[in-house]
Amino acid sequence: MDDQEIRLYFGGELANLYELGWISTDLSQLIEFAELVESGKRERAEKFFGEKARPFNRYVALTEKREKRPEIVDVKKGSIELIIAGTSVAAAVIMPLVQIAVQRHFAAKDETVTFELSPQDQGLRRVMDAYERGDFGQGIDGLNMLMSVLQQRNYNVSVLANNVYLIEHVVEKYSQRIIKTINKNM
Repeated sequence: MDDQEIRLYFGGELANLYELGWISTDLSQLIEFAELVESGKRERAEKFFGEKARPFNRYVALTEKREKRPEIVDVKKGSIELIIAGTSVAAAVIMPLVQIAVQRHFAAKDETVTFELSPQDQGLRRVMDAYERGDFGQGIDGLNMLMSVLQQRNYNVSVLANNVYLIEHVVEKYSQRIIKTINKNM
């Protein structure tokens, strides 16, 4: 899959090192999950991310080390913006799915939190924005429609389409982890 970039933005309420550390660890694990899924290592993905996943710590090597590391491109007063370069299309889809779930949670509670994860690829961003608006539906049906639209737009997401249930579980699990981290800070 082509290399992608993800823009990560934290507003003032999350701009401290403690929360940044936990959230960035979660996002790093999402990238690892995406790499396992796209490399066809479903058994390993299930072991560490599935419904019966064993807990693991940050020292567990899930995949081979990546050549490209996240690059900090800007730090503004009261906020943090990172560009995570060299991610796969799988990660560029899964990470915003988690952000959408987080935003939906806080919107339902009528709370505003500035936490954004968005692909730099404009075409992919437009599709993810449509998904966020609910244009594709909800749950598994929405994810299946999202994968179908991405495939029609020539994104190589067939491996994601074949693992929609696992992806839904991981999105739910990691969005809850990030929500918990944000709630601790509010």
